[in-house]
Amino acid sequence: MKKIIAILVLSLILIQCNSDKKFLITKNNLGDIHKSTTVDELDKMFENDSVVKLPKNANIFNKYKVYDKTGQHLLTVNLDVKRDTIKGVGNIKIFSNQFKTEKGLTTDSTFKDVIDNYSISKVEPFISSVIVSVDEINAGIALDKKDLKIAEFDMRKISKDQIPDMANIQYITLWFD
Repeated sequence: MKKIIAILVLSLILIQCNSDKKFLITKNNLGDIHKSTTVDELDKMFENDSVVKLPKNANIFNKYKVYDKTGQHLLTVNLDVKRDTIKGVGNIKIFSNQFKTEKGLTTDSTFKDVIDNYSISKVEPFISSVIVSVDEINAGIALDKKDLKIAEFDMRKISKDQIPDMANIQYITLWFD
């Protein structure tokens, strides 16, 4: 009886570890997705989700938007397309909090969580957001300019010291080398 219970506990631990890996953000990987992941592999990974391939009605598409069954936007996979051939994954925009880094960073995190766990290499203003670059995971973390009390089209330079600790993350862009 003890052996059966031990086997069941070990099985549950292994299943949980494998399940967590599916949602892990690391440098050049999002779970099992990496630069050379094919469209067929993406289709299999997200067969239980709703997938929109853009542009619609095209022979070759360059965006792969993934929604869960409730309609929540999980990811946007931007494919690396050169000369009408898909070369792999270029980057992934992560919108769902189910994906996280080894240090626990998710889209539900704040700027303070970022600076407490990672070194910031660059802060760049864009039209409606500020992108904070984190080289350790090869990611750009988007913060809404509204949280920073900066006008939407204000393109002046901003430092990390100007960003409030409680600024929320809009999305995380994971870049693939």
